[in-house]
Amino acid sequence: MTDRLLLPLCLGLGLALAGCTPPAAEWSDTQAPKTLRVDFIRLQHAAAFVPGSADLAEGEAEGLAAFLDQAEVTTDDHVYIEPSRGDKLAAARIGKLTREIGPRGLGAMTLPATATDTADDRMMIFVERYVVTPPDCPNWTKPPFGDHSNTLPSNFGCADATNLGLMVADPRDLVVGRTLGPVQGNPAIYGYSRYRIDKPKDPDSVSLTGLAGLLRASGRGFGDDR
Repeated sequence: MTDRLLLPLCLGLGLALAGCTPPAAEWSDTQAPKTLRVDFIRLQHAAAFVPGSADLAEGEAEGLAAFLDQAEVTTDDHVYIEPSRGDKLAAARIGKLTREIGPRGLGAMTLPATATDTADDRMMIFVERYVVTPPDCPNWTKPPFGDHSNTLPSNFGCADATNLGLMVADPRDLVVGRTLGPVQGNPAIYGYSRYRIDKPKDPDSVSLTGLAGLLRASGRGFGDDR
């Protein structure tokens, strides 16, 4: 075979092999990220008061209720009240706002007054929350065939990420977590210790006597199924 015929043959074979390259080999994991997006949202409302009074201005109670309804505020949200600088009725007005939102099961924390442009006889109400957005699932961007590298499918991990985003009670936990409270493990440790040394604690006779007295007072005794 001459060199003149060998060169076109090699070029044709290379093109044929390139056409047979599986499309999955060109796919990358970056095309299907399985990450949760957590956004911080802060909503605000300026509550108006009657000048020189702790009473809400006319129609303000309805406006505050509409703001809370539109924002879909729940007990998982953080509510803050910020008075204006130099407000001598701040304490009474904060109490009024707290009573207004109390029937909704909401509590509020007070922020120190800042040098904002809050108008006189007004108080700012802030609602802060974190919102989690799951990944775009299912994801089948990677072809399910022709992958001889045995890599994971593009939909792998979608269910785990989506379920975590849907079941987390407070999306803020995905960002900073919570401060652990004091550990109260002594009762559990004592019970485990008594089990290991095979010396269970005797029942408290005083407690049993008190229980018997309560049953007699109610007209029932031990073993009475009435």
